Amino acid sequence: MIERNSFKSNKNRPIRKSGQPQTAPVQKISYSVAHAMPGRIRFRIPRLSKDTEYAKKLQLVIESQTKNATVRINPTAASIIVHYSTQLMPVEQMRSHLVNLIQTAPNIALPTKVGTKTIVGTMFDALISLFESLRNVNKASTAIKHHQIKKNFWERLLSSGENIIKGLKSAIMFVLPNQKLQSQSALNSA
Repeated sequence: MIERNSFKSNKNRPIRKSGQPQTAPVQKISYSVAHAMPGRIRFRIPRLSKDTEYAKKLQLVIESQTKNATVRINPTAASIIVHYSTQLMPVEQMRSHLVNLIQTAPNIALPTKVGTKTIVGTMFDALISLFESLRNVNKASTAIKHHQIKKNFWERLLSSGENIIKGLKSAIMFVLPNQKLQSQSALNSA
């Protein structure tokens, strides 16, 4: 059972009137159903053999959008096998869903790797910003009460706390390794 569907026709493109900005045509992904049975479908997608980013995106989007689906991509054969639960939806509806994901996969953004140092640094920056804000509130309150800026107990305490946080940040950022973390869905796709 081979079903072919190649979207390379120009007849569905809207006609551009003069004065309208020209938009890039939506590129349709060429695919064919190589084999299908309830619970399993194999697509041949020529782009899989040439575009590893598309392959990662496709695997990620299928695994995240299709409950209990397992995906296996063979770039050499330019094919993808999707195992899914037959209780989720009828076979034709699942095929339609997967075809839609094949077409929309190029438009998704892959999760980026985030470093441990970036996360910890952001947390410390937020704490420092909080201390600075509290110090500004205290300065404003003191200025309103005394018509001048004085260094009172709270100002000294907040200033010391801010300096301690900055020192901790420097020490921890020095000690932390440069490891990169990935989101769980990105780890599943690797």
